Amino acid sequence: MDAPGVRRVAIGLIAVLAMSVVVVAAAGGAVKRNPENDKRLGPGDTLGYFLGFPSPTYSWHGCTKSDTYDWPVSLVTGAPQKGGGTSRYVRFVVNRTGYPRFSWKAKPGFRICGVQAAVQMSNPSVDSDLLGEASYPSGPTSGSTALDGREKAKVTIPTKGIRARGFEQFEGKTFSIVAFQSVSVFIKKKS
Repeated sequence: MDAPGVRRVAIGLIAVLAMSVVVVAAAGGAVKRNPENDKRLGPGDTLGYFLGFPSPTYSWHGCTKSDTYDWPVSLVTGAPQKGGGTSRYVRFVVNRTGYPRFSWKAKPGFRICGVQAAVQMSNPSVDSDLLGEASYPSGPTSGSTALDGREKAKVTIPTKGIRARGFEQFEGKTFSIVAFQSVSVFIKKKS
């Protein structure tokens, strides 16, 4: 019987499994939180987080119910176009003076998890504006874009954040929001 040899193999396997658990745990600690699924994030968190365009977001801050209102601005003429949206959980108001500015309020029994907006972004170091989607701050029951039209919110596009040929000039820069195309408010029932 070669029990010591079997025992050495078993101890070796246990050591390999233990090291695997340590490596997986260390890798898990290094992984960035995904704001789409992270329920710990509040409606004011992740301001200016760049989502790309279009962003097929199913969940934001862990919530999947949402209402969206759009009032797109023509990129050719700069004039607002006829808009619309849904209002199952949120009531929207659109101020159409200048470019659209939105405000929103959660209906009774609901709480806001987070807000995303499709925006026109500008940076003087590139030769054109960019349409993109980004997170926007809100309160837990209501919020609005800047009422005076002067947005303080900025959107940073990470290096290699677009990964599309011809868009390299936009990557690694911070952009100002110059117009809103739509606002999506993600919601959950109050507990």
